[in-house]
Amino acid sequence: MAFGGPPFLAGSDPLPRLLLIGGDGHPSGVPRHIRHLCTALQDQAQITVISDENHGGYDGLDGATHIIVPGLQSRLSARHLMRGWCGLGRVLRAQGAQVIWLHARLPVLFGRMMLALRLWRPKAARVVVTYHGLPFGPGHKLMAGGVSKMLEKGLLSACPPLDLVFLSQDQARRMTAAMGARMGRHRVHVLPNSSDLGPLPEVAHGPGRHLVMTGRCGWQKNYPLALRLFAHLPDDYTLTLCGAGTEAAGFQAEAAEILPPEALARVRFAGPLSDVRPALAGADGYLLCSRYEGLPIGAIEAFEAGLPLILGTFDGADELAATHPMALCLEFEDLARDAGQITALLEGYTARRDAATQEIRTAWAKAWSFDRFRANARAVYDTLAGTD
Repeated sequence: MAFGGPPFLAGSDPLPRLLLIGGDGHPSGVPRHIRHLCTALQDQAQITVISDENHGGYDGLDGATHIIVPGLQSRLSARHLMRGWCGLGRVLRAQGAQVIWLHARLPVLFGRMMLALRLWRPKAARVVVTYHGLPFGPGHKLMAGGVSKMLEKGLLSACPPLDLVFLSQDQARRMTAAMGARMGRHRVHVLPNSSDLGPLPEVAHGPGRHLVMTGRCGWQKNYPLALRLFAHLPDDYTLTLCGAGTEAAGFQAEAAEILPPEALARVRFAGPLSDVRPALAGADGYLLCSRYEGLPIGAIEAFEAGLPLILGTFDGADELAATHPMALCLEFEDLARDAGQITALLEGYTARRDAATQEIRTAWAKAWSFDRFRANARAVYDTLAGTD
């Protein structure tokens, strides 16, 4: 199923074709990154986006054609995986793009397996892989991380030369250190994330303090830790958990086992949000307890919204916090002590909310603005398309 597409003027030279391949269609970091690329590159390429069924994550693709390929969402089901493998293979062999850019975890794995097994050999095309976080290392489950590391070594050795895109210089260095000489055949680029929320709705702030956390349920985001931390915060604090899975009865039952009823009553389970701006506009701080990350767009969006950040010590958190005037990086080893630091941070912020918000937004504009992303994305794409 295909939607949309850019207009072309008769007699004009056709733009190069760019294929962007995502996965899960719920709102999350990868779909937002792909949407940002569509906006940044819409006048430089004929863009086609491929993903699983859209559930709001791929709304608003500027100037792009959208093709649905069921089976690209990461899910442990043999039938689902076979459907995604066959569907992606058909699309890759049918598309004549000059640049084929793989993003989501399952298509990144499938596409490289097809290359390694010589089931897919694109002609005159650059194949690009973006690592939205390394698939191994601190925070990953030990066995899963070990398997992922072995897979990376095997695929980097067996695949033809690829263009590898990382969200930070540090991630590129760590990948090179882990993979060694296997990286020598491939070209490395760095393209940090950004955000483009724009104006926020006007929201009246009531008594107490309100934290918001965006993402999705699962091992990575570690929502249970956020709930345990919340139990140590003052009784006038509230928490909103956003993202796929937070609306599920099973997750809410798990939350009820962590929090007493009076604390649970102060938690809102928002589910996936097509527009995160109202949630951020009503918050006094942004919480992210992830075990591992790439460069979280959700935190950058909260940065743009002018909110203090409370981050775990995942790889990359220090880089984000270093550019932010009101950010904490916490080990989450002593939750009572951490709660005290969070309370002090938010009291300092709300005491001078307007001025503090403006300071944070000014810092965001210097380090993470969409204008910076657009310039960086165009430079990377020019290299990929051979137009630099």
